[in-house]
Amino acid sequence: MKTNTDTGWEAFYQANQTRTASPLLRRALGAECLPMGNRCAIDLGCGGGIETAMLLHAGWRVVAIDKELDAIKRVNMLKASLPHTALTIIMSRFETLDSLPTSALIHAGLSLPFCESNHFSTLWTLIQSALEPGGLFVGHLFGTRHDWAGNQAMTFHTKEEVEALCDGVEIELFRDSEGDGGLVPHHWHRFDLILRKPMV
Repeated sequence: MKTNTDTGWEAFYQANQTRTASPLLRRALGAECLPMGNRCAIDLGCGGGIETAMLLHAGWRVVAIDKELDAIKRVNMLKASLPHTALTIIMSRFETLDSLPTSALIHAGLSLPFCESNHFSTLWTLIQSALEPGGLFVGHLFGTRHDWAGNQAMTFHTKEEVEALCDGVEIELFRDSEGDGGLVPHHWHRFDLILRKPMV
């Protein structure tokens, strides 16, 4: 079974380095009533740093997290090119994260499915705990009709399972979609999510 990693992540970053930033994240940044006191955002699985850069340019303090050395190298170059911005870089697997800073925005663009399934529940709890009241989670999960759904090192969800993950939060966007494409051609099935943590 082939995934993006079969081509190497640096090849993936190079192939996508001229793309525009995530429409899902851009939509969330336009949302009304984002908490303004805490301008901390987390980019989980920051990859080549395109969304990290957009957040920095928008005035956010960003914690960028990725397990891949190629990603960390790219985001370090971004930090050097934007010396007056607040960027913290953490190299870590999702499976070994034990805490996340309190944040008004957590972005996980196409990254959470790469968490091993037996650690996903812990990661999701960390995300929920780190979001401040009124804060937004913006990201994607992969569905069970995805071509890679047999990969035991990844996590896939049914629609009902995603709905259960959304219990207790305000749903601003829940989109179930699928199609064909990608750097490694495949059939993708994903859930696009914008979730708001309720105010206490």
